[in-house]
Amino acid sequence: MNNFNYLDSIYNKKAKLYKNINIVKNVQICDLTLEADGEEMAGLKFKEAERLEIAKLLDEVGVHRIAIIGNSPKPTRGDIKSAEKILDLNLKARTNGFVKTKEEIFKCYKIGLKEVVILVGINKKAFTKNTSPKDILEKSESLIEFAKNLGLHVSFMGMDSTRTSPKFLKKIITKLEPLFDEYVIGDSLGRITPHGTEYLVKLIKKWTNKPIHLHPHNTTSLAVANSLTGVLSGLSVVHTTINGLGEFSGLAATEEFAAAIDMHSKISLGLNYSKLHEASNLVSKITGIKTPPFKPITGKSALAIPETEETQEFMYNLNLENKIDEGMPIPPHLIGKNVKFSIGKKCNEFTVLYNLKECGYEISNNEAKFIAKEVRRRLSKRNKYCLITQNDLVNIYLKIRDKL
Repeated sequence: MNNFNYLDSIYNKKAKLYKNINIVKNVQICDLTLEADGEEMAGLKFKEAERLEIAKLLDEVGVHRIAIIGNSPKPTRGDIKSAEKILDLNLKARTNGFVKTKEEIFKCYKIGLKEVVILVGINKKAFTKNTSPKDILEKSESLIEFAKNLGLHVSFMGMDSTRTSPKFLKKIITKLEPLFDEYVIGDSLGRITPHGTEYLVKLIKKWTNKPIHLHPHNTTSLAVANSLTGVLSGLSVVHTTINGLGEFSGLAATEEFAAAIDMHSKISLGLNYSKLHEASNLVSKITGIKTPPFKPITGKSALAIPETEETQEFMYNLNLENKIDEGMPIPPHLIGKNVKFSIGKKCNEFTVLYNLKECGYEISNNEAKFIAKEVRRRLSKRNKYCLITQNDLVNIYLKIRDKL
């Protein structure tokens, strides 16, 4: 279990929501990296071997559920074949398919999937011509009954739930509640806030005792915050993707949501952060989408100490007193990382002292100042964002050591 809760701000615990938290047992992640909201990001298409590699690594991470087929309503033969091969891996994680038609439901059943997530748009404002609320209810009922008659576990996603009128949302849920196993709140356009999420989750829990999911789009960077608030309010499952991949602005990032839950709630999702870093790097490599250095949790600068001299001197002294964790956003060892002093165009003596000591070289402060000056001179010739590694610094030191 990852115990980060001691890092939580004391003021969070004084907030009204925290005094009335309603966390269910066994909160889970349903990772959609291989499904519509991951792979269907514009410009992406995974090869079969890549899908298998990602699926295996997600299972090693400890993700609870993995969506392995999407492209709804027309999954390709390749999509179906890949899903079959993923099922052959006998993963520990539960697997499901995202579907909109009976044909897709039957395909999921035929290849051996035990669970489906049925997607139906329920926001009247987005209904196409000649579609009525009655049509939507009848369609939803027909799809769920078809899946249940095949013995499948059904999660029903009301797409655009967060823009649907409370009256119709209640009608949808109470009418279909005897049929589905779990309900998914679709924040399909990313319009809800944490306050709205708290209200909506608690409202829906008045209508059903069945597990509730959140499908959180990241339109205004609130996907993780909405997911955290949802869990504190009683959500059972959150839909995420590695690196936050997905349609429009993507979904909540699996790695960011995991850290948020581990830090800001009294539970842990129990994920393997070292494997999460591997998964993030793998997905970045396969997609060709580089991870921004400042991205939470997996960005290379996310937990790297900034290179301003004042900051690094402060952190260097904390380190000497074995208190460096007190100056870190998250102690790096908790999420599979090491303490890192950034080395760049503002390199200073403390940058050099720390990094060379880490590599086994003890030098004086004056020597560190000389080396820092040389690093700044070399990097001043480079344009834009620029950081170097410990190995680069060691090489510079070894080349000028005789001049010290």
